[in-house]
Amino acid sequence: MKKLLSIILFVLLTNLVYAQTKVVRGVVVDDNGSPLISTTITEQENPKNIVITDANGNFNIKVGDRSTSLIVSSIGYVKKVITITNQALKIVLKEDNSNLNEVVVVGFTSQKKITNAGATSTVSGKELRQSPAASFQNALAGRLPGLFQQQTSGQPGADAANIYIRGISTYTGASNRPLVIVDDVEYPYEQLSQLSSNEIESVSLLKDASSTAIYGIKGANGVIAITTRRGTVSEPKITFRSDFGMQMPTIRRKPLGAFDALTLLKEQEVNEGRDPNLTYPGLVTEEALNHFKLGDDPYRYPSVKWYDEVMRKSALQQSNNVDIVGGNQNLKYFVALGSVFQNGILKEIEKEENFNSNYYLKRYNIRSNIDLNVTKSLTLKLDLSARFNEINQPNLPDVLAGGAISFWRRLSSGLLTPWNYPVKNEDGSYGGRKSATLNPVGILQYAGYNRDYSNNLNANIKANQNLDFVTKGLAARVILAYTNNVEFSRSLTRGRFPTFAYLTGSDVLDPVFPELSRIEPLTLATSYGVPFRKINTQGIIDYNRQLGNHNLYGLVVYNQLTDISGATVPANFRGYSLRAGYNYKSKYIIELNGAYNGTDRFKASKRNGLFPAVSAAWNISEEPFFKKAIPFINYWKIRGSLGTVGSDDFPSAYRYIYEEIYNAPATAANSYWFGDNNTLQYGITPGALANSDVKWEQERKLDIGTDIKLLNSKLGITFDYFDHRRYDILTVRETVPNFSGITLPPVNLGIVNNKGFEVDLSYQDNFSKNFSYFFRGNISLYKNKIIERDEPYNQGNPLLMRTGRPIGQIYGYTNIGYYNDANDIANSPVSVGRSVKPGDLKYADINNDGKIDQGDVGPIGNPNIPQINYGFSLGANYRGFDVSVLFQGAAKGSLSASTMFQIGNVNGIPSEIHLKRWTPETKDIAELPRLGGPNFDMSTFWLRPTDYLRLKNIELGYNFNNKLVSKIGLKNARIYTNAANLVTWFKLKIYDIDPESINSTGTVEAYSSYPQQKIVNFGLQVTF
Repeated sequence: MKKLLSIILFVLLTNLVYAQTKVVRGVVVDDNGSPLISTTITEQENPKNIVITDANGNFNIKVGDRSTSLIVSSIGYVKKVITITNQALKIVLKEDNSNLNEVVVVGFTSQKKITNAGATSTVSGKELRQSPAASFQNALAGRLPGLFQQQTSGQPGADAANIYIRGISTYTGASNRPLVIVDDVEYPYEQLSQLSSNEIESVSLLKDASSTAIYGIKGANGVIAITTRRGTVSEPKITFRSDFGMQMPTIRRKPLGAFDALTLLKEQEVNEGRDPNLTYPGLVTEEALNHFKLGDDPYRYPSVKWYDEVMRKSALQQSNNVDIVGGNQNLKYFVALGSVFQNGILKEIEKEENFNSNYYLKRYNIRSNIDLNVTKSLTLKLDLSARFNEINQPNLPDVLAGGAISFWRRLSSGLLTPWNYPVKNEDGSYGGRKSATLNPVGILQYAGYNRDYSNNLNANIKANQNLDFVTKGLAARVILAYTNNVEFSRSLTRGRFPTFAYLTGSDVLDPVFPELSRIEPLTLATSYGVPFRKINTQGIIDYNRQLGNHNLYGLVVYNQLTDISGATVPANFRGYSLRAGYNYKSKYIIELNGAYNGTDRFKASKRNGLFPAVSAAWNISEEPFFKKAIPFINYWKIRGSLGTVGSDDFPSAYRYIYEEIYNAPATAANSYWFGDNNTLQYGITPGALANSDVKWEQERKLDIGTDIKLLNSKLGITFDYFDHRRYDILTVRETVPNFSGITLPPVNLGIVNNKGFEVDLSYQDNFSKNFSYFFRGNISLYKNKIIERDEPYNQGNPLLMRTGRPIGQIYGYTNIGYYNDANDIANSPVSVGRSVKPGDLKYADINNDGKIDQGDVGPIGNPNIPQINYGFSLGANYRGFDVSVLFQGAAKGSLSASTMFQIGNVNGIPSEIHLKRWTPETKDIAELPRLGGPNFDMSTFWLRPTDYLRLKNIELGYNFNNKLVSKIGLKNARIYTNAANLVTWFKLKIYDIDPESINSTGTVEAYSSYPQQKIVNFGLQVTF
């Protein structure tokens, strides 16, 4: 009996000893000091005791008092065994080059890509900093599958590309913009271009329902989730980076000189049966044309190259950035200061008055991200950022009826021809002409400027409380975010200045403005924009726990957002989001996402909606049978998702559609006279009717994809197929006749299908210890179709129906060549309303009725926004040298040239392409119809493909030996040169059009914007 009691006592004492525990705390980071989330920490002596690191890489684990080691493992990193000490541990894991450790932002949290079942794409801030582009969006081009962009202008401060995720899914204008999230907080899309790439850690595209449903009513257009840089556990490092670059137009218009241009215009008038001497008096006689040809009298017979007169060959761009990063276990910090100066392409005209009439952008960025461990379980993040913008542009007045048109449009139009007037007359006064546009060089000297300022402040406070004392893996977060944006403007302008024209046949200069005897004084004006504030409050319960081979995770979010613009009624958003997921050994993954939210744009009873999504994935490569059968495939995941998301991003005119609108126009047609004194009172008229049933647009998203890595993870392949169906699109009914007299509100009835696929390839390897190389490529294709928009059947010509066509479909005739001669005209269908002659465009008789009229107009070409976007990059590193090249391109887009090639009117002036017009001698090689014919109806002839391939970015750099630079107090130093938009291969060069030129109306917009720019840049980066 005593022996038995002794054994029991010994066992109890032994268990008591082992029951004693201790807490081990620490942080897990990668080689760069960045925290590693969801890293598994296992007690070596008790493999069932497992915890995972949080979003900051921190962990704490209770272990037995006699435990000596922890096993630290993370997919994509080399496993490590760590000896337990009495101090907090800092554990550094090294990559195993499989890239499976990549982390993506998936909405209010982060996940490892291996356990993410959604369709996402990520690019690092380091890659974006290889681009010298001043606007953030322009640095993204070609780097991410699923991202479509179109940069329509190169103007400083207004050159950001329009971006779309997986193309276009709705026809309601602004409603295709993606949601922008910066550090878990909604960010204005309009200010996206102001972000500095120096502040960016990573950018993720969230494209399918599983990754966007958590945003509910705001997720239908996809999400751009941006994470900014943060401090690391390291000694302070100060990095200074300076860039100096030159901007040059990708396209420089080259109109013909006066002699060639007037010769063509004379031919056009003769073809039209008109006397050219009446249309162009004194300009097309033999004597005048001879003067223009010889250039012997440039004041009376000028031939001015206006582009060369106002544009310089290159313009300066400069940026400087300083950042400080560092910290310890309790405090980490990242502080950045940056500045950008982007000068305009206009020439500096000498002037007596002190003002700048060029385009320019000045921007200053400030950011401070602080991470503070207040206690062992409470962390605080304080993020402050500010941007100060100053955008200048010349005042561009005009004296013509109808007001000023675009400056660049004037330089390309018939309003400002080479022969209109000289830049300056013989006596030094500015040339001009009555009923002509103002002298553009004089405008730059005298007209002044318009300047816009904007100050933007963002403050985010985040608190994270670890709730392991409740249950392991539980945490609570609170986020308070505040944005304030203030804008104001200053202008110093004058509307005209003295110009003079030679009287016909004399040397006398006649003032264009006889009443203007001197330079008018400049007018100073200031105005303040409406201040804008955004207040965001979030409360989040987060759970992530590893139970042996089982991982359970989830979160619940309360999110409230208020936008306040001046003194107007605030716009409010409120909702709840949910995510719940499970994975077994990172092999089988299932996840539910959803949101129940809404905005006050809708009636209270119909304000909120439910947006659910489900996703699943199978890492088949983790199956034992697969590893044995196909060992060269290191990783293969098959995934799919299905769900519904919404969009309330309608045009601003639709703020409260559920309310009836009444108008009070102050016009004579809506006014009455009352009383003996005939007092005028304005009336009230009915506007749009109310729609009490209105709600948000919805989109059903289906995605099927796969991720593969093979050949020791050197080769990576990602493929996605998507099928999106946007429905309940806000549409004004078209089947209600106009004679009803009713102004109808938009209703939820439109339907658009959008389908496509994406492929992303990557390959990286090392030739030797000192030489490595990589290749990456991606291609994205989408195709949409309008299924329903309440369009009445077009009995006159069903081909004009928009239903069943892509959004932005162009309509016109089908061209089948030129009329060769009178016999060809006689044997062809009759052209109704067109008096055709040899050399005119010949159209197909689509409906076979023996005539060419509106019944033969049908869908032609592709929409303007390309339906295919692709990019590929390659690079290498050898010792301290590195080189990388990025190509980006687009295809299946069309641009209409039906109006921009017109001459002899306000639309255009003769260019090189017009020399290739049809004549009896050139009919076999002609590229344009005869001059003067009725040929400018929209047709396939005028469609030009916007397909292009750009050398989007190239960089060559050298990293100095650290031992060498340490002798002068530096930790490292790098010099580099890079370039953007350096070369473009496309089919529009002879037309002097950039392939990304906007063309929403098919007129002259391609010539109306500030020219696109290519940039050549030199830089230096040093770290102290």
